[in-house]
Amino acid sequence: MTTPSDALSSPGTTALRGVFMLGVGAAMLLPFALALATSLQPAGAPNAGTFLPWPISLDNYAAVLRGGFGRFMLNSAIVAGCSIAVVLFVSVHAGYVVARYEFRGKNVLLFAILCGMALGELSAVIPLYFFGSQLGILDTYVILVLANSAFIAPLAIWFLQGYFRSIPVQLDEAALIDGTGRLGALYRIVLPAAKPGLVTVSLLAFIGAWNEVLLALVLTSSEGMRTAPVALHFFMTDYGVQWGPLTAAAVLTTLPVLILFLLLQRHFVRGLTAGATTGL
Repeated sequence: MTTPSDALSSPGTTALRGVFMLGVGAAMLLPFALALATSLQPAGAPNAGTFLPWPISLDNYAAVLRGGFGRFMLNSAIVAGCSIAVVLFVSVHAGYVVARYEFRGKNVLLFAILCGMALGELSAVIPLYFFGSQLGILDTYVILVLANSAFIAPLAIWFLQGYFRSIPVQLDEAALIDGTGRLGALYRIVLPAAKPGLVTVSLLAFIGAWNEVLLALVLTSSEGMRTAPVALHFFMTDYGVQWGPLTAAAVLTTLPVLILFLLLQRHFVRGLTAGATTGL
């Protein structure tokens, strides 16, 4: 008698699943492939707008980098890197407290964190602008890092508190018996065991801060503080869209996220699996 599990593991089902996943992957890569092909075509190429970049040219990339796009990518890297540091510091300590301690108002705190995840950028951008204006930090890295961290931290706290619950509390207790304090147990025992979770939070924070547009557009005004996603909009002018430079800049903006994800995908998948199934 054939069971449902046998049917799901049959060669035909496995092949069908593989074809389906291949189709989904191809559909997701299609826009990037078209952008890459367009970016490699010189202006006026006969195959412009197709997947046949011939003759191949790097003129669009050279023009983009000469126009100062490297500076914009550096701004994005600084904001994303600092946002990761702030988000990790806040979420590690807050998530550990929520996971390991019982205290009055804990459920209220978790509900507040959940509400923070639901708060959209559009509803907070004007208050953030006035906040930055009063403190004199508009058009600086500080306001961008604080704003990005504020939106990413609730998700990171909620995720890490679930991940910390998957780590046996007996490890903390053993460290305390050996004379290590709570912070020592966190730094020496829990964090090394939570490496996949930390990698996942770091990658999510990086992607969120790197791709952010609205906050960077409203909270900065000078060209020197412009981030890469914001700079992409300036290739669309009243005189038309500069498709070659635009796609070249888009490819350059996508590459850091793609490379980082490929390097950390094993830890990312492990972290998502554990964090999504424990304590949530």
